[in-house]
Amino acid sequence: MSVAVSLAPRLAIERIRATKGAGVLDAMAVLAFTVSSWLALTVAGGTWMFFQRWQAEGALPDSQQTGLAITYVALACFACALLVIPILGLGGGAARLGARGRVRRLASLRLIGMTSGEVVRMSVIETLVQAVAGAVLGSAVFVVSLPLWQLLSFQMLPIGFGELLLPWWLWLAVIGALLLLAVASTVLGLRRVTISPLGIARDHTPRRLKTWRLVVVVALVVAFLVYAQFTNIASFIGLVTTVVFLALVIGSINLVGPWLMQLVARPGARTSNVARLLAARRILDDPRGAWRNVASLAFLGFIAGFVVTMPATGEGGTDTFFVHDIQTGVAITLAVGLILAATATLMTQASQVFDRAAESIALDRIGVPATVHLSVRRRLVVVPLAVALGTSVPLGLLLSTVAAVQLDSFPVVGVSLLAGTVILGFLLSLGAAEACRPLQAGILAEQRRRND
Repeated sequence: MSVAVSLAPRLAIERIRATKGAGVLDAMAVLAFTVSSWLALTVAGGTWMFFQRWQAEGALPDSQQTGLAITYVALACFACALLVIPILGLGGGAARLGARGRVRRLASLRLIGMTSGEVVRMSVIETLVQAVAGAVLGSAVFVVSLPLWQLLSFQMLPIGFGELLLPWWLWLAVIGALLLLAVASTVLGLRRVTISPLGIARDHTPRRLKTWRLVVVVALVVAFLVYAQFTNIASFIGLVTTVVFLALVIGSINLVGPWLMQLVARPGARTSNVARLLAARRILDDPRGAWRNVASLAFLGFIAGFVVTMPATGEGGTDTFFVHDIQTGVAITLAVGLILAATATLMTQASQVFDRAAESIALDRIGVPATVHLSVRRRLVVVPLAVALGTSVPLGLLLSTVAAVQLDSFPVVGVSLLAGTVILGFLLSLGAAEACRPLQAGILAEQRRRND
C-alpha cells in the first residue's frame, strides 16, 4: 500500500475534526451522510413494518383483513421509491461536497508525481471515512428515534417499538447502497483529474441543454392523462400500474428542470445588476447543479399538488381509517422531503462559499459590498426554488384532476398540505442559505496571498 493511500484515512479524520476551511465541508459531508442514512433506514423500516403485518395472518383487526394490507405495502413501496432518489441524491451530493477545492488539491498531488490511480483511491478512502462515520451516526439517530414513532398508528394499530427495526441483511443493504453511491459519485467527479491534472485550470462555457427535454416530459404527461382515462385506479392492478407510471412522470421533472433553469437564468446574464448578473452566470455555468439543489423540493411540490384532491374523511368504518392513514403517510413523506431539501440547500450553499472563495475575495478587493454576496446567495436559492415549485406544483395539480374524477375526492386536507409545503420549503431553504453567512464573512476576512 502506498504512503498516500495509507495517509488518506488519517487526513480525512483530521479534516473532519477541524473547525475552519475544508474541515467545515467535511463535517457537513458527515452531517449529510448522517441525515441520508437516518431517513433511508426510517423509510425502509416503515415499508418493512407494513410487509411484516401483511405476512402475519391474524395480526390485524378483522376490518383490515379484506385485502387492504397488500395495498398498504404497495403504497409504502411507492413512497419509498419516491424518496429513494432524494435520499441517494443527498448522499451523492455529500460525496461531491467541496468538489472544486478537492479537485485542485488532488490535481496538485498528481503534478508532484502521484499516479491517477492513487489519486482516485485516496479520494475514495476519504469519502468512505466520511460516509461510514455518517452511517454510524445515522443508524444511532434511527434507533434513538424509534420510541417517537409509537405516537402514531396505522391500520388501527399503534406502531410497535420493534416494528421499524430492520433485519441485519436489510440494514446492511440500505447502508451499502449509500456507500456505493458515495464511491461512484467520487470516482465520476474525479474524471477531469484522471484525464489531465491541468484540465481544471481551463474554465469553459458548457453546451446549452436542448429542447427535446421539454418534449419528452410533455409527451409523458399527455400519455399519463390518456392512460388514466381508461384505467380503473381503484383496483389493485390499476393502482400499481398507475403508481409506476406516475413515478416515471415525477422522474421526468429532473429531465426538464435543468433546461428550465438555463432558460430562466439567460436574461439575467445581460443585466447591469451585479447580484442578478452573478447569480444568473453561476446558474448558467452549471444548470444541472442548480437543479440538483432544489430537486427534492420539486418532488415535494409535485406530491403536495397531487394530494390536493385527497379526501378529508371516509364513508365510515375501515374507509375512514384508510383515509386517515393515507393523510398521515403523505404528511410523513412531505416532512422527510423537507428535511432532505433543507440539508441539501445548506450543504450546497456552504460548498459554493468555499468553491468560489477566490472569486468572492477578488470581488471584495475591488470594492463590491459584502451585501452583494448575500444577495447572490439568496437569488441562487430563490430563483431555482421558484422554477422548481412553479413547475412541479402545477403539474401535480394537473394530474390530480384525473384522480379527483375517478376517486370522487374533494380538495379539503390537501390544500393545507400544499400551502404548508411551499411555505416551509421557502423558509427552510432561505434559512439554510442565511446559515452560511458566517462562512462567507470568514472567507472575506481572511488575509493571505493567492500562492500561500
